[in-house]
Amino acid sequence: MRDSEVGMLFRTSDFSPAILGKWAFALAAPACIMAFTPRGGELTVPMIAFLAVTCWAACAWALNLINEIAVALLLPVLFMLCCGVEQRTVYAPWLSDVPIIVVGGFILGKIIQDTGLGRRIALRCMRATGGSVTGALCGITLAAVVVAPLVPSIMGKTAIFCAVAVSLCEALDFAPKSREATAVVLGTCLAVGSTKLAYLTGGADLVMGMGLVDRVLGTQTSWMEYARFNFVPAMLYTAMSLGIIIVALRASADKDRLRAAVKTAYDGLGPMTDEQRRAAVLLCVTLLLLATDRLHGLSAGAALVIIAVGAFLPGIGLMDAKRIHGVNFAPLFFIVGCMSIGSAGGSLGVTRWLADQVLPMFGDAGAVAASTGAYVMGVAMNFILTPLPAMSTLSAPIAELGVQMGLDPKLLYFSFQYGLDNLIFPYEYPVYLYFFSSGYIDFKRMALVMGIRMVLAAGFVAFVAVPYWRLMG
Repeated sequence: MRDSEVGMLFRTSDFSPAILGKWAFALAAPACIMAFTPRGGELTVPMIAFLAVTCWAACAWALNLINEIAVALLLPVLFMLCCGVEQRTVYAPWLSDVPIIVVGGFILGKIIQDTGLGRRIALRCMRATGGSVTGALCGITLAAVVVAPLVPSIMGKTAIFCAVAVSLCEALDFAPKSREATAVVLGTCLAVGSTKLAYLTGGADLVMGMGLVDRVLGTQTSWMEYARFNFVPAMLYTAMSLGIIIVALRASADKDRLRAAVKTAYDGLGPMTDEQRRAAVLLCVTLLLLATDRLHGLSAGAALVIIAVGAFLPGIGLMDAKRIHGVNFAPLFFIVGCMSIGSAGGSLGVTRWLADQVLPMFGDAGAVAASTGAYVMGVAMNFILTPLPAMSTLSAPIAELGVQMGLDPKLLYFSFQYGLDNLIFPYEYPVYLYFFSSGYIDFKRMALVMGIRMVLAAGFVAFVAVPYWRLMG
């Protein structure tokens, strides 16, 4: 075969020294686990194979070797082939509440985005609290609180609110990477990221992680129970994040001009359309169903699916063939594929073994010290994996650790969530990367804000959130 024909079959860029080096590392790391991990005792050959497969997946994600969804799709098959895990075990996550929450939530998010209701909510809240940069940020945060429980797709919320923040910067002539632009766009980013922690349906990673913890504990956490534990701490945490932006960046703008810019943007939306009114009613019904799950017995997933299907009905007409084809369901396969790590690890006893290894490090640590350790673990994992793979890998072991320490495992899991929400570099989480790629955030100022937030969040978890969680328990 001629070189030109080879070039048609393979892209030469795929075989650059850098790419080959990454592949060599990704294959060598699991090979070393298989070759040098001592056999015998509690650690069996299938368990070692599980660690090797999971290590390969983590390397593939961290080094961006293969599309993340492709890796997640392959994981269950590798667990069956290499570890002897039964098919019904690795694909058990498909029978959980997670897929239908994601499907229903993605459809609802598409409705909010396509009808323009999300943008209207954001601008209306900004108009109510506008007059200053601080007021505008408070309005955006309030809008994020309203939208957060209705859109499990964190990237869906990101697309809505990033557009609003950038539009505000453009209207006020805030130069990209200026203090004011950084305050508005980064503040919006933190509002989206921190408010999601209040609700089970705030993000797909929360749905997945809670499902893995429930599997360990043999429980089923309802939407309202999750909110009972997390709404108050998440709102305080959101207020803290907003306060850091206000104090650290001290952005200011002409109040009259800002108020006029927000009013112009809101007026540009025109009067509320019938479609938006129907969408608003649908969202209110959704919140009502989620908040009263104990009364009617519908899970969050079932409620979201009912609402999603209802959107297709005559007289409502918020969903049709064109819009449903525009919904990106690809992340669903990534989420459920990641969950197979917890299912396979639990069936092989790896999660319990990992907890046994970590337990001596905690010694006789109490709830505060153990939760702080879980928070630090989440922060550290951000440098290696994105939140979904990190949560799928460590949620079950963390829950097992809590059981063995005689603590409520949810304390450790919730603390771990807060750790995953704190980072320095944008690449660590697609949400932050999306906002950063807008070109309006100055990295040095971002690093300052995120560094302060990371330190303060550790104290917040230890001395505010943990006492509250224990009180609710």
